[in-house]
Amino acid sequence: MDKSHRTWDTLKASSSARMGAVGAIIAILMVTVLEFPPPIGFETRPQTDVSVFWLFFFLLILVTEIAAIPLIIKRPSLGAKFGIAAGVFNIFQVVADQAHLMQPEIAPLGYSALEGVVAIASITLIYFSLRIQVAQNDI
Repeated sequence: MDKSHRTWDTLKASSSARMGAVGAIIAILMVTVLEFPPPIGFETRPQTDVSVFWLFFFLLILVTEIAAIPLIIKRPSLGAKFGIAAGVFNIFQVVADQAHLMQPEIAPLGYSALEGVVAIASITLIYFSLRIQVAQNDI
């Protein structure tokens, strides 16, 4: 196979991986809105129990996800790193919440289901971000 054909296939793979990563980030952000306290979301536990550390960690995740979207489109190699970081941070936050590190109370079933969706979307984000990196290395 000649190099131009291989480059075209790599660009197509990179484009689909970028759209998959951006889609995963958008899904995570939409579910994150549903995780807010009422009247917006499903969180019923008191927010006064959450430490400032976890608030800053949540803000770090949010900034990383939002920054990853334009970076994935404009600078895919850097955006992929942000996507991987955002996915890992999200999974860490889900594990921390389920281990009662964030709040001492048990999460409601609906909220736990939303966290499961975030974890799956985060794994998807990490997968597509790794595909972006592989495609960028092949070009």
